[in-house]
Amino acid sequence: MSHGIELAFAQHRGLLARDQQDALLVAGAVSQSPDLRTRSVVSESRDGLCAVADGVAISPYPQRASRTVLEALCDIGPQHDDLLQDGWIGPRLIRRHVHPALCRALAGDRRTRGSACTLALLQWRAGRFSVLNVGDSRVYRIDRAGRWQQLSRDHTYFQSMVERGEIAADQYVGQLYHDLEHMLGADEAEDDFAIHWQLGDWTPDETFLICTDGLHDTLGQETLEALFRTERPLKAQAAVFLDAVLAAGAPDNVSLILGRMANTGTA
Repeated sequence: MSHGIELAFAQHRGLLARDQQDALLVAGAVSQSPDLRTRSVVSESRDGLCAVADGVAISPYPQRASRTVLEALCDIGPQHDDLLQDGWIGPRLIRRHVHPALCRALAGDRRTRGSACTLALLQWRAGRFSVLNVGDSRVYRIDRAGRWQQLSRDHTYFQSMVERGEIAADQYVGQLYHDLEHMLGADEAEDDFAIHWQLGDWTPDETFLICTDGLHDTLGQETLEALFRTERPLKAQAAVFLDAVLAAGAPDNVSLILGRMANTGTA
């Protein structure tokens, strides 16, 4: 019995936002839907990739930035082998392919220059995984006992202050400190953005959650963990998360992907 990867995913514009500024990448296709109700797919390939991008609302065309970044990931081919790091999408490819693609698409016009987004991706190859993020879109790993671990790093002013020991992680600060310190922007001069990247082994019964802040900011960590059940099918679990966001007023765009190993039935 071989192991594929099951992915369940959903996306919503939110109840207050006018536009869908998120983009979502699953099975080689980019979605930017105002209401993508929960779907699931099983990938039998040993290699794969899924990702979310969240357009930065204060930038000129956030919806175009998020789509452009994920389309750049879809365009990765043999010509980019020298940018991969032992076959993985790492910081080198983001800096030398994804960010330049964003700049080519949007930086040449003063109306679209500066359009920006965050990025969080999960890649898998032969039983291993890679997590990469820029900004505050997140990747969590949940073990078979239901214990959560945030694998991504929030690139916010608040998180930087916590890591420097200037404030406590549970200290209250104004909203300004939770703003993004780093993001992907359509500006060739803005190339010093932070990238978090790590590798690990993907073992059976582990679940990965990739999401924009419309999920984790709206519900909060405690509620996310309380809503999760390891025995619940992935598609049903994704629906639980989306329904909870909508019930909470859905103030922001939301995109989420759940991933877990699945028996494909292939000998």
